Amino acid sequence: MTAKYYLKSAILIFIAAFSACTADIKEAADIDVPAPGKKSDTGPTPTNSAQIYFQQDFNSSTDYRDYIGTGTNQFDGLSFNGNATLNTLNNTLQIVKVGGSGTNRASASKTTTPFNPTGVGGFLRFEMDIEISDNTPGTNVSNGFLFSVGMGMSGTAPADPGNTTVHSAIYISPVATTGAFVIRGRAPSGNISSDPLEGKHKIIWFINNSGRPAGYLAPDGETIGSVLDDAADVWVVDQEGNAKLMLDDVPALTPELAGLRQFKISNNANFVGTIDIDNILIAEEPVIPLRKITAITPVPEVSAPIKTIFRLLPLPKTVEVTLEDGEKQMAEVRWSEITKYNQYRLGEYEVRGDLIAGSGTVNSEFLFTTTKVKLRENINIINTFSPNGDGINDTWLIPDLQCYTRSSVEVLDRDGRRLFYSTDPTVGWDGKNKDGKVIPGSYFYIIKVPDLLLEERGTVTVIK
Repeated sequence: MTAKYYLKSAILIFIAAFSACTADIKEAADIDVPAPGKKSDTGPTPTNSAQIYFQQDFNSSTDYRDYIGTGTNQFDGLSFNGNATLNTLNNTLQIVKVGGSGTNRASASKTTTPFNPTGVGGFLRFEMDIEISDNTPGTNVSNGFLFSVGMGMSGTAPADPGNTTVHSAIYISPVATTGAFVIRGRAPSGNISSDPLEGKHKIIWFINNSGRPAGYLAPDGETIGSVLDDAADVWVVDQEGNAKLMLDDVPALTPELAGLRQFKISNNANFVGTIDIDNILIAEEPVIPLRKITAITPVPEVSAPIKTIFRLLPLPKTVEVTLEDGEKQMAEVRWSEITKYNQYRLGEYEVRGDLIAGSGTVNSEFLFTTTKVKLRENINIINTFSPNGDGINDTWLIPDLQCYTRSSVEVLDRDGRRLFYSTDPTVGWDGKNKDGKVIPGSYFYIIKVPDLLLEERGTVTVIK
């Protein structure tokens, strides 16, 4: 695909709020803004972008027709038919769906005054406040209210614009709990769904059509996020200001579109629900350069006892990677099986680890690692330890017990008095007796693992 790289030189700026619905938004700088996700009295949360394409807080009029026109911050059309209605009575854009099929839709279209007028590339930040109400209890909606960004969308009809003119799209889909919803990324191979959300949230949608992976300052104010070319990330910020990445690298529906120039809000028929939309802001987002991961340090073979379920295998949570500038750092890894894993059968199994690129890095080559898991018959039990405070072997632990959902360890002295008991395999014995003293010698233990129908008895020796 022809590269579509489009990058504007930009500084971190803050944009004053929009007060008149037809006024063009100019570049602004050095304006204080609230912390990420905090409610602003001045409308949309300003973005750290040098170019605003659309901004609307629905505070200037209670008549939705005043938001229709040819101004930069007006819609080409707001339309509805059938049992759907649309209004701006509560300082929000409100779409009300009361069921019915066929032409039971509403829409808000912005198709004739484009963003990104050059039509080449682009990296958009699309944010809005949303809240769902009046949805049907006990009913999950498979699609719902649809937000589309692309180019070539025509008309103001409430219908779905169709995939061929849409680069990226998300659904806000009501679920069975009143006032709750999920965000669904509309992807070529099927929708990708978030966890359920309730109440009012700010949706921040990063859409990358720049021709390369893009870095961005995440809504948490700390993380350098990354999104692949022709893909999108979706964050949510709750009313307490807590930010969370909900959808990661949702692939574009039509990546060959040359630019991101238009947007449309529409909906499907056959469901009940109301959505309140406020503080819409669409801006060109500065691209933060990312460092590419070029190599992964091999992961040593892992050993575990038989009947270890896959999620409890002692696989490392991070692996060492090398970046393009030669720096080494740790990256998270998500393990999945390559060959069929049988927890009841001894032998070797190969597993695959997919990288989760850290802040400021990107795994654009989709590098992954593999290692082997060897299942053995016995639990490894260390029979001596030295609780002398030197930080080495001070606690008696049985790491293999972490491979099972249930286990217990009991330590007794020669008189049969219990000195230690735990069902938590991460908690070990510190070697102390009932008087809190460490006395060298041998002590009895009883280890039980119900999953193995195992009761192991033996002695552990305390040395100093």
